[in-house]
Amino acid sequence: MGILMKIPKKITPDRIRDSIVELRYRSEIPYEVLTGIFFQEIKDRFKYSNRPLGQQQFPIGVPTLPQEITLSFGGISLFHNDQIKIQIQPNSIIFNCVDQYRGWEHYKIEIFEALTSFHKCGIIAYSRIGIRYVSEYPHMDLADCVNFSFSFGLPSIKSDSYSFRSEFRIDHYKVILNLNNKLPIVMGSDKEIVPTSLVDLDVIEEKDDDDSLENIFNRLEQAHSKEKELFFQLLKESFLKSLNPEY
Repeated sequence: MGILMKIPKKITPDRIRDSIVELRYRSEIPYEVLTGIFFQEIKDRFKYSNRPLGQQQFPIGVPTLPQEITLSFGGISLFHNDQIKIQIQPNSIIFNCVDQYRGWEHYKIEIFEALTSFHKCGIIAYSRIGIRYVSEYPHMDLADCVNFSFSFGLPSIKSDSYSFRSEFRIDHYKVILNLNNKLPIVMGSDKEIVPTSLVDLDVIEEKDDDDSLENIFNRLEQAHSKEKELFFQLLKESFLKSLNPEY
């Protein structure tokens, strides 16, 4: 974007609900066999489940917007430990945090170790990678959080709740940005409906087949850096200061 700014190493609270990493892979081994081989590789470190993990939170009455990296972690082939969960699909492997996001430095160690095991299972190459972070802000208006304003042909009307989606390219990345203001979301064991604003940022890199695991690790690091850079550029300076940034 051409704007130089200091990027915080940490903010408190970070409000990250989902931290999704997806890689598209190619293998000549059938998906069902691949899943079994992978489980043999990781069974000492991961458990298997065929049910969604963690508490699901859903906006009420809001249509689901198409997104490059899915948020579906139900169904088959779900592996987890106390830090991450892994879902294997016929052409992709998807990672997400289990409950609390513990920071990229911890998260990437788990991902890289799992990918090293996965690579041994007959993976020929990887193509697309993506990193998608979803941050939630209960009882907050986006106007107080991000550098964004929403208006339309009725200037006297103020929208209490809205959704905005944008796709654009920056450097060699495709970026999908979804901003949702004060969506009614069911939260907690008591099913309370909470007006919640969401910042949903998806950074995608597509390349020809890459069979080097070292290259994949580097690409993930770079994509994460771009994700982080874009996220902090979105935030209002006053709001960022309220998050106790550490540099």
